[in-house]
Amino acid sequence: MGMFDTIHFKKPLACPSCGAEITSLQTKDFECGLTSYQIGSVLRGGSVHSGIIKETLWCDACHKAGRSPANSPVYLVVWHTVLAGVERELAKAEARLTAVDRLDLIAWLDEAQLEADRWHRRYSKLHSDVTRWHEHLTNPPGPEPADEEGKRQRAFRRLLSLPDEILNASDPLAAILAANQINSEEHGH
Repeated sequence: MGMFDTIHFKKPLACPSCGAEITSLQTKDFECGLTSYQIGSVLRGGSVHSGIIKETLWCDACHKAGRSPANSPVYLVVWHTVLAGVERELAKAEARLTAVDRLDLIAWLDEAQLEADRWHRRYSKLHSDVTRWHEHLTNPPGPEPADEEGKRQRAFRRLLSLPDEILNASDPLAAILAANQINSEEHGH
């Protein structure tokens, strides 16, 4: 079967046979590197610089129900190697290709920058938590210091350490990963 790329739709498309929501499609028209794309993504490895690529929607619900999925075409609109749209009708795809403007480019660039910032924050938080866990393992807290300076230093280190529920977990790394997963879901990422 080989590798493919995935195009994620902003709004799900309905299967014309059963009405199930289709949220993405897989294609081998680009670099086939298991890359995920969405509207505004720069496409890599494709032979179309600007134009329209015809694909077919695949309905997993129809397949699981033993029905042959409808042969439902969908058109990928590519504008200067940027995925500019996904349309169900060729005429709409052609109109979309001619209607790309600077405001579209600015919106796509803004979304790409916001997404990069979100991923950077998530990575930094996870990296920080794993680093603090490593520091805890390599320099575990000793007995309570007797002098005031030692107590202040220990209190300061406690401020920067991981919460006790993570440090005392049976698998602290799993607890760190779970805490970061919860954080990403709370922020809608």
